[in-house]
Amino acid sequence: MDFAKLKEKAIKFKNDTIDKAAKKLAESSIVIKKQDDLEKFIAKSKNTSFTDEKTWETKEFTKHSIVIFVKKDSDFYKQSLIDVPVLLTKAFASNLNLKICDIDLKELKDFNIKETPSLVLFTNEKLEKIITWEEKIKKVVKTLDLDIIKAIKDID
Repeated sequence: MDFAKLKEKAIKFKNDTIDKAAKKLAESSIVIKKQDDLEKFIAKSKNTSFTDEKTWETKEFTKHSIVIFVKKDSDFYKQSLIDVPVLLTKAFASNLNLKICDIDLKELKDFNIKETPSLVLFTNEKLEKIITWEEKIKKVVKTLDLDIIKAIKDID
């Protein structure tokens, strides 16, 4: 048995699987493809308030939305197949909205995004923090803390 050929076949199989999964991810509802959809998603970060009928106290709820801006054909996009489900789980546990956006940066003039990949935190429909370095984004994924907002704010 030739282990070099076996290893080569295993690597090819892995790469083909990642490519097919990336295409499926691009077709899913996790990915934002239009500017209008991005604006609607950011609007989900608008704060809400609730007035208790018994005490008449008004409680304000701070809302957040997280968008990961990536280039569709990049290696990070393919790697995100592993990372995004982890982030989605953390976002779900924190009652947050999270999506990937593959809109060309030239179309995103309203935002201060200059490079991809970028993880962007929106709070009350305003841009709060941008994390641009790939390793810093992966640090948010790998942290054991389920409080994703705290993990994002702690990164320099």
